[in-house]
Amino acid sequence: MKKLLMLAAALVPVAHPHVVSAGCHGGPGGGSSGGPGGGSHGASACADTSDVVGFRHCTTFGAWATNLRIPHIIVEGGAIVRQFGSLLDHQTGSVTHGTESFSYRVIAQPRSRPLDTAVLSTLRASAGLSHGLYAALEVDLGGLTQAGHAATEMLSTGSFGSPELQQERGFLVDSLATIGIHGTTHAGGLGAELAGGMRAVSYSFQSSYLTCQQATSITALAPVAEARVRGELWLSPWLTAGVTIGTSVIEKGTWMGGLYLGVHTRAFGGER
Repeated sequence: MKKLLMLAAALVPVAHPHVVSAGCHGGPGGGSSGGPGGGSHGASACADTSDVVGFRHCTTFGAWATNLRIPHIIVEGGAIVRQFGSLLDHQTGSVTHGTESFSYRVIAQPRSRPLDTAVLSTLRASAGLSHGLYAALEVDLGGLTQAGHAATEMLSTGSFGSPELQQERGFLVDSLATIGIHGTTHAGGLGAELAGGMRAVSYSFQSSYLTCQQATSITALAPVAEARVRGELWLSPWLTAGVTIGTSVIEKGTWMGGLYLGVHTRAFGGER
């Protein structure tokens, strides 16, 4: 009987183990450290005698992609092709050969407006708004691959007549602001947008006067207003590849199309 009582006493701690809560405890008088009086108050200490070695906080699936402290910014770069009406009609310019200066004007074909074709590089920054809306600023820079032909007419003459002008290519810059709406799918997204701004085109000419060759140019400005659609695919949680096409809403017979890569500050745009 005595042996049974001793065995029961030994099993009590196993049947009812001592539970210790891990954590940091401190406050006034809650810790000690060396000091003039052999201890100090107000210091926090973490002490635990249990087997607990740490804590784990489990979030919902995909919570790493929706950090609202980071705004959704997208930076995109790519290449686009544009075709638009030439801006040369009724433009005037001047060219200097030695001590003589000549003025000229450009006249487009009367039956139809010539079209310019350009290839541009594009850089764009977008900010995501609420309810799928977004706003963007875009700059496109490139050259004319084919300039719409127009006739030139000299408005002045010199000692040896007038120079001969030959139209060449040129370059252009588009500065645009965009507002749009975007929807997502599992693989990517679709969007529609309106873009508006200004276009500056510099048309180049080669002037020949006797044995003198001189370059001259005419710069023209025009408003831009486009309706576009966009589609993109996720290549990684922060990288997309997409295509965009559009047309002018103020000019007939014009179009644009391009390819781009986008970098996002939120994984999957924060929408998964």
